[in-house]
Amino acid sequence: MSDFPSPIPLPSTLRGPLTFGQILDRTYKLGRANWKLFFSIAAVPSAAIFLVFAAVIGCMIPIMGPQIASAQASTGPGAVAPPAYFPYLIAFFMLVTYPILFAVFAVYLPAASYAATQADRGVKVTFGNAYGLALSRFWRYIWLIVLPVFYVIVPLAIIAIVVAVGALLVHHAAGGIGAASGGVNPAAMFFLVPLVMLLYVGLFVYCIWLTLRFLLAFPASVMEGLTAWASLKRSVKLTKGAKGRIFLVLLVIYAVTYAVNILLLMIFFVVGAVGAGAAILAHVAQGSPAFFILIGLAVLGYLLVLVACSLFSYAAYTTALAVIYNDQRLRKDGPLLATATPQPGEAV
Repeated sequence: MSDFPSPIPLPSTLRGPLTFGQILDRTYKLGRANWKLFFSIAAVPSAAIFLVFAAVIGCMIPIMGPQIASAQASTGPGAVAPPAYFPYLIAFFMLVTYPILFAVFAVYLPAASYAATQADRGVKVTFGNAYGLALSRFWRYIWLIVLPVFYVIVPLAIIAIVVAVGALLVHHAAGGIGAASGGVNPAAMFFLVPLVMLLYVGLFVYCIWLTLRFLLAFPASVMEGLTAWASLKRSVKLTKGAKGRIFLVLLVIYAVTYAVNILLLMIFFVVGAVGAGAAILAHVAQGSPAFFILIGLAVLGYLLVLVACSLFSYAAYTTALAVIYNDQRLRKDGPLLATATPQPGEAV
């Protein structure tokens, strides 16, 4: 017997396509009813991000700390320029940490998609169910994260080639004016700056369009047992003719999460200001044990606020995408096909 619950027919309220307002209302009610489950699932990437970057900072302090201290001792107190190898150190840590974060999100996204999509169908899913399914198809979901990146890398490479060729042509047409004296070629800048800005705006629009096409790939892969490539094609089919509505829904979700994040940060700063005022009235001396305890509590509180912000944001987006996915399946496939789901334990 499978450990993963089988989907049940959708509630009668979901038999027809949802309007813009109904999608938002359904997302809110679904998130409120399942917030413990959704937050516990979202706690995994939130904790991973902070642990990874805490480890990076912990590794950089003993490497750069002695050099900065030595520079301050020789030049006196004040700002100290980072060492020459600092960019290479950052690049190294990025090469180490980004694959870890990719792996974490390759597990989180299917787990969250499965839990939210099934909850929208009225199926109870546990934390273990969600992550068990995600881990059983780990390499499929890794590829599903990596594959869309190529759709961005190729245009970036084309843009780089266009800019490089354009710079060479303009420089040649201008006869290298300004190059011999080591200055900036005015003609090249006149043509290249607008070109780069235009390409940047075009790439930005392209990335939004591409994101809207692939938004439902993870729910499709999880609920329909599709491979990475088939999931992307399925998402393109499901989002066809609905990109405007999906964009508006996600725009509202973004506004809500942004407002909640700002509110949480404001609460933190108000509490911090009150705590700082109390410390001043209590004559807490700088450098005393009490001073460092208060600093530690402030840092801990700030990290907890950031965790709460990420938990809310992750849960909000995955819940909205689950509702949109079920709605688009009803629109494209009809009620009967929309409730059919392959066995979660099938081979990758």
